Amino acid sequence: MEQQQYHYKESLNQARKPENRFLRIWGPVLIKWGIGMGVSMLAMMVFESFMILKKSGVDMNAVQSMAQAWDIVCRNMPDASRSAELAKETAGELMRYATPIEGLTAFLTIPILLIMFRRDTVREKLSGFIPNKKASLWKYAAILVMASAMTLGLNNLIEISGVMAASEGYEDTMSALYAASLPMQVLCLGILIPVCEELVFRGLMFRRLRQGGSFLPAALYSSFVFGFLHANMVQMLYGFILGLTFCYLYEKYGSVKAPVFAHIASNVLSVFLTELDAMDWMAAEPIRIGMITVICASAASAMYVLIQRIEEKPEKIDIIA
Repeated sequence: MEQQQYHYKESLNQARKPENRFLRIWGPVLIKWGIGMGVSMLAMMVFESFMILKKSGVDMNAVQSMAQAWDIVCRNMPDASRSAELAKETAGELMRYATPIEGLTAFLTIPILLIMFRRDTVREKLSGFIPNKKASLWKYAAILVMASAMTLGLNNLIEISGVMAASEGYEDTMSALYAASLPMQVLCLGILIPVCEELVFRGLMFRRLRQGGSFLPAALYSSFVFGFLHANMVQMLYGFILGLTFCYLYEKYGSVKAPVFAHIASNVLSVFLTELDAMDWMAAEPIRIGMITVICASAASAMYVLIQRIEEKPEKIDIIA
């Protein structure tokens, strides 16, 4: 055990170097980004190949093997003048499959993130660090109410403010993500993507920042990155606010399960709100959307008060320097 702690001290000293600290904090984000790029490039190649086969007039039923299909693709590869046109057509086609592509990226990334999360847990134990106490399972009901109320309330505020009109690309992004079937949306947007993002931004980035400092800087940093990477103004603001909330839940409940549960609840609710055109129904009457927003704010505030009473602090913290 002493030898394990010695090796941990050495690795901790190495992690404190600026270049190693950057990789330790940003490593999970870069891994997710790299896998996402790989999946997108593979999908692009597959779609381009099918489009070339389609444009070449080949009877797909007559193609007997992948080797034969690839040979046809290579022989009918467009010249430089048409490559850009084909790439544009392929990109448009890929947008229709944005949700399953993002879901596949999350599915492939989650096992790697779980291994990294497990290693961080082992390092905590070896260092003598005592994490926050885990809240009882029944207290997770407050998370469901708070996450649902915040999601609906924030969506209403975005609708009322008109900020969507000023956010370039937001409508296109939402249309692409919600173009998939409902079961695919629930699986990818409601489960896989929230689990993956919570492991990246709360389970690894926030947790690692938190081990070396106080709550607020760690929460602000990880939430800013979480929001910024959503690439349009509406989702940036939305992601930043929810990111802070998820960090707070992690801190109070002492487990990454808390923000994961909240994120899943938030995304699943958004999926069904979109499927049922609930936002259009609420926005049709200003008084209706206003009252619902006030109710959501009240419910979220009440749950915040309940969650605030959770005693999360451990009795003793002993960090090996």
